[in-house]
Amino acid sequence: MKNKFLTLIVCLTALTFTNCSSDDDSTNPTITPTPASIGGIIDPTIGGFNQSNRVYFDLSTGEEVAVQRDTWELAIYNGAENRVYLNNSLLVSAAELSGITDITSVTETTELSAPMTLNTLDQTFSPTTVTVTTVEELIEGLPINYYQYGNLEEGISFTDSKEGELTGTAFGEISTTDSENNVYIINLGNDIPTENNGTLNTTGEAKGYMKVRILSDGNTYTIQYAALSNTTDFSEITVTKDSSYNLTGVSLTNGLIIDTEPMSSNWDLDLGGVFSYYGSLGNLDAGLTYSDYTLHNTLSGVGLYQIDVEDDTIPIYTDFSFSDINEANLVFDNRAYIGSGWRSVDFSTGETTVTANRYYIIKDTDGNFYKLRFTAVESETGERGNPQFQYDLLVE
Repeated sequence: MKNKFLTLIVCLTALTFTNCSSDDDSTNPTITPTPASIGGIIDPTIGGFNQSNRVYFDLSTGEEVAVQRDTWELAIYNGAENRVYLNNSLLVSAAELSGITDITSVTETTELSAPMTLNTLDQTFSPTTVTVTTVEELIEGLPINYYQYGNLEEGISFTDSKEGELTGTAFGEISTTDSENNVYIINLGNDIPTENNGTLNTTGEAKGYMKVRILSDGNTYTIQYAALSNTTDFSEITVTKDSSYNLTGVSLTNGLIIDTEPMSSNWDLDLGGVFSYYGSLGNLDAGLTYSDYTLHNTLSGVGLYQIDVEDDTIPIYTDFSFSDINEANLVFDNRAYIGSGWRSVDFSTGETTVTANRYYIIKDTDGNFYKLRFTAVESETGERGNPQFQYDLLVE
């Protein structure tokens, strides 16, 4: 896998070897770690108007890895639990067909094991409910938009949770008993548009649906998948867990295993641009999509907190020092803590600006502390998808 070899090369070239002699004249190398980056001003390659990339940034090395966000739909979790994540930057969603385990038996006309009463919005944007009894009726409300089906009070969501915790995935935990794993309907999300119409344009044509069933023996995942109309056979991809990575991606459209992100210890921030989930919009529940979105690596222990300078009792960014850190404030369980809160949109004018007087304190995967502030949300010509941030190492 290409990214893994690149990461290995970076790691090896970043180490300094010093020879040490022992009493028996043998020579053993000892490793002197490379000092942590002191920081800098960074222009992550998000991609501009269509925010085509997810950019993973490692604060302690100052390095980024950019991954085109449409290269995968599902990602398997490489930890102890058997979990599956959806590509939220591609607007992927998934619905379980309770009690149905034969993937070849499922088509649009398949009846659900029991009717589902779900919340949605009508054309006047007022809350209403709909009862679905077939796959065809269910997939009408799978795409992530304001009218997406769900029921937060009943815990029914066809997206992963915003916070990114293991228990918040749209897929239930994959059982090591095959008969307990049901078929899911996957909305494959939307293409990345290529037309630059002078404004933000992140959501292209819908990619359609597939049916998927996932099995696991605890160390590997077997992913069965097929078009909804296929009642004769299905394709399979087998993925072995690799503990060096949080997630390993799978492209259902291309039948490939994908490196979705760097090794788990080699990134702190995911400047993903696009982010989607089912959640609350004021007093309404709806499918929501954001741009200019930033996540942090909670699965590998990155924590951070926000500082808003409201008066002269709070240090401004340039004055904040190591002694000002309050570790009790660090947030380790909400990957979307930064989210889109670093920028503000004036919906009357369409102008997007960096949120004034706001910055973040971060403890990275190496245990280093940094302060970070965003300094731009657009390019010099006013194109979104061209953020900039400054970060600085905090030392005693």
